[in-house]
Amino acid sequence: LLVLTTLAFSSLACMAAERFVFGDADEGAAAPTTESARPAADDPQPATGQPALVPAESDCPNGDCVVACMESLDSILTPSTANALRGKSPASEVESTILVTYTVDGDELLYPEINPDVPSRWQSLQKNTEAHQNLWRYYTTLIPASERTYLNEFIVYTDGKDEELAAVSQSLTDPARWDLMVDISDAEHPQDLTFTLVHEFGHLLTLNAGQVEPNRAVFDNPDDPDIFYEESLSCPNYFAYEGCSNADSYLNLFIDEFWTDIYSEWEEIDLEEDEDRYYELLDEFYYNYEDQFITDYAATSPEEDIAESFSYFILTEAPAGDTIAEEKVLFFYEFPELVELREKIAIGLCSQVE
Repeated sequence: LLVLTTLAFSSLACMAAERFVFGDADEGAAAPTTESARPAADDPQPATGQPALVPAESDCPNGDCVVACMESLDSILTPSTANALRGKSPASEVESTILVTYTVDGDELLYPEINPDVPSRWQSLQKNTEAHQNLWRYYTTLIPASERTYLNEFIVYTDGKDEELAAVSQSLTDPARWDLMVDISDAEHPQDLTFTLVHEFGHLLTLNAGQVEPNRAVFDNPDDPDIFYEESLSCPNYFAYEGCSNADSYLNLFIDEFWTDIYSEWEEIDLEEDEDRYYELLDEFYYNYEDQFITDYAATSPEEDIAESFSYFILTEAPAGDTIAEEKVLFFYEFPELVELREKIAIGLCSQVE
C-alpha cells in the first residue's frame, strides 16, 4: 500500500500530469478539491525554478529538453522525498469500490461496466468519464504501446483519500493477461500518480508471461499454500506468485545478484501469519539492510524491490552506485532495451510539458 502526502509541486512535468488528467482550471475542469495533509517538519519540498521545458516530440531534436525534464523530475523524486510519500502499511480497513471497468483495446477503452452499487459519495467520481479517459491517455502517453499488450482491463476504483493509489493484477480469466487499477480519488496528486504508474508498470515488465511462465495450478487455487509449494519445487529459478521465472528474466537475474544472502531471512518473515508481527519483523528487516533498499517499501518483497528500483531508474538520474540500493538502480542500465525504454518514457512524459 501507499501512504501518500499532498505536496506543493513546482515541477512543470507534474503540472502537466495534473493538467492532462483533470484539465485546465480556465476550461472549467478543475481537479476535485482536497484537504492537504500537513507535511512533517523534515519533509523535503520540491525545488523551485525548474528548467523551462518544451514538447520533446517537436522542439527537441537533440534531446536536450528531455534531459532537462528528467533533471526536473530528479529534483523532486529523490529517495528521501519518495520515502515520505510511499511506505508500507497494514491493509486498509477501508474497502475498495470498483467504479467502472473498461476493456483495453490498444489505446482505446471499450465496453464500460458500471458498478450499480457505488455509494452516493463516490458517484460523481464514477460519472466523471472524461477524467477516466484522460487518466488512461496519460498512462498510454507514459508507457509505449508495445509494452501494454498484456493489459486486459483498466479499472477505475477508489478506497478513499490517501490509501492505495494503483495496482496491477492478473486477469480473473487469463493468467497471461493483466488488469491495471487506479484510484481516481488520489489521481489528482501528479507526482504520486506518475511515480506509481511507473512502479506498477515495473511489475508488468518483470512479471509478464514473457518473463515469468504463468502457473495455472496456482492461478486456479490462489489461497492454497500447499499447491504453491508443490509447484515451486519444479522451478529451478525464482518462483513468484505468478509462476516460474525464466533463467534470463529481469526478476531472476535481479534476485541472483541482490537477494541471495537475505532471501531466506525475508522468506521466514513472509510466512508470518500474525499481521502485526509481520509488519514488525518487516520493519526490522528493512532497518537491518537499509542501505540495500531504495525505499522501505522495496523491502516488502523481491517483486516490490525490483519495481521500486525500476521506478528510480526511469525517473531519476543514474546514481553513483555507492550502496547496494544504488547498484539496484544501475542494474537496469545493463540492458540496452531498457535504456531505450527509459528514453521513450521520458519523451512521453516530457512531450506533455508546454
